[in-house]
Amino acid sequence: MRGSRRFVRFVCALIAAIGLVTVGAVAAWTVAMAQHQHAPSMEGMQKPDWLVKLAPAARTEAIQRQLRGFETTMAEVAYRYTEMYWGGIDGNWEYAAHMQGEMGKALALGLERRPVYRKSAEQLFLKGAFVQIGEAIQKKDAALFKERIETLRASCSACHAAEKHAFIKIAVPTVRRNPIEKP
Repeated sequence: MRGSRRFVRFVCALIAAIGLVTVGAVAAWTVAMAQHQHAPSMEGMQKPDWLVKLAPAARTEAIQRQLRGFETTMAEVAYRYTEMYWGGIDGNWEYAAHMQGEMGKALALGLERRPVYRKSAEQLFLKGAFVQIGEAIQKKDAALFKERIETLRASCSACHAAEKHAFIKIAVPTVRRNPIEKP
């Protein structure tokens, strides 16, 4: 009798354990499926051919609206400036050089779209402080980099003032945006 009671208890405990594991697995599966995101389906959505549907004469204006003014250039420049700064501070000179180069490309494209800013940009930024920060990066000189970043900041703010945006004064970045490893 004693052996059969033990067997019954064992079977009951085994069934309870299997039940708990099953409930846990179902709960985990439910959570996982709730968190699983599918790529948006194009079904029921319009095709992204809005530009092609426009008359050829209206396309250029539509593209210009989408690119917006110089503020999109400045948003990218601000991002590249911050990343370049942290690259230099960390001694990640290749990253700093990459970001300085990308900043130059962003400015070139922005000035192509908005040439009205070219004179100030070249006189106050591109032909001076921008080149000088690149030299500090190439030399991998932390002290020179910190000195030149101050010159660059002043140059940015001077350019903004020349374009009647004196309220935009550039500061030293305080927040990292990307989790880039230090070398």
